[in-house]
Amino acid sequence: MRTNADVAWIEPSPLEPDRYVISMEQLGRQLAQVVVEAQLATAIIARLAFIANVDLSDPGPVTGITKMRTVDDRERDLVLTVRTGRDLRAEALFVQRTARPMLGVVTNELSPGDRVDHYRLISRLGSGGMGTVFAVDHIALDRRCALKVLHRDKVMRDKNADRFLREARAAARLRHPNIVDVFDFGYLADGRPYFVMELLDGKSLGELLDERRAKKEHAFSPEEVFTLAQQLANGLAAAHDGGVIHADISANNVLVLAGETQTVKLVDFGQAETRDKNDPSITEDFVFGTPHYVAPELLRGATANELSDQYSFGCLLFEMISGEAPFDGETVAETCRAHIEQPIPEVTSPHGPLPLELIAIVTRCLQKSPSARYPDMHALAADLANAGRKYAQRGWRRWLP
Repeated sequence: MRTNADVAWIEPSPLEPDRYVISMEQLGRQLAQVVVEAQLATAIIARLAFIANVDLSDPGPVTGITKMRTVDDRERDLVLTVRTGRDLRAEALFVQRTARPMLGVVTNELSPGDRVDHYRLISRLGSGGMGTVFAVDHIALDRRCALKVLHRDKVMRDKNADRFLREARAAARLRHPNIVDVFDFGYLADGRPYFVMELLDGKSLGELLDERRAKKEHAFSPEEVFTLAQQLANGLAAAHDGGVIHADISANNVLVLAGETQTVKLVDFGQAETRDKNDPSITEDFVFGTPHYVAPELLRGATANELSDQYSFGCLLFEMISGEAPFDGETVAETCRAHIEQPIPEVTSPHGPLPLELIAIVTRCLQKSPSARYPDMHALAADLANAGRKYAQRGWRRWLP
């Protein structure tokens, strides 16, 4: 905290047994790095976990948040993620705290030209279930970014605002080429939280699928499926390693960037931390997540986890291959019942026969029982990579080294 770092890692040294490396960075620039004995490093992690109320008995990545005060009397939030397993390791994100505004203060809706802290709004990009996104300029740095602010009706419950910001903080610690980069947070005068992320130029998988359906092309070719799905699987694996459950994997939350290479970015990490069954806006047709991608266990009241993300990934993979969602109904309720009751449909493609390995991957992801799916996204990604390599070597290519 004396170095004004915004993130610190405590992890085993790859070169020296029984040693750990503590690294500190600010805005991606390394400030300091020190090698310490493993016993001291794990004791540091244990004490941080105690402060942040993180349960080290949990076998998976666990995240906790606590307030801290610096030596010069500034307040920060410590967002701590601890991963157990063979070696204990931790990641600490330090977030500057600002005075929390009072909820309920009436303000005008944001519009282009308005200023929010260091940012000037340029244009409105769109709106989703939890918030509205604007293109903004960082006034001092002259950097174009995207700012997402919580909807006014969602802030009526203070819990929604806290969860929205906590999820943004969780997403900010995920550094992966296939995950949107979140790097700033704050509050509007009326109490609504916002966060700032990289501005991406591209189209969602949903938009691309709609374009193909309009042209009667319907779906992606197997080559494209392997390219896009492998990146998405890697991004999800990184998110789960960081203790973040997306809980709303859908065609509209996966962005394919413009350019010759089909680069995928996973966006919108807000849904998992904003699920509240006591929210008065929830009706009998309300579904946590997007109906065509929601796992059957969530419809029965279970909490979102890595395996429910995997099911949603399987639904999206099916749609990319066939051009249609695996389960569909005339109403939301019928679609939800199909996830629970209907058998897994046959995986087919308008582009012709599919590799058996790809069909097996989709089928395993869509199993009704979570225990019948892959143990984690790493195992799924490995199968995708192997199937993709084998498919690329079909025909005469299989005789090459």
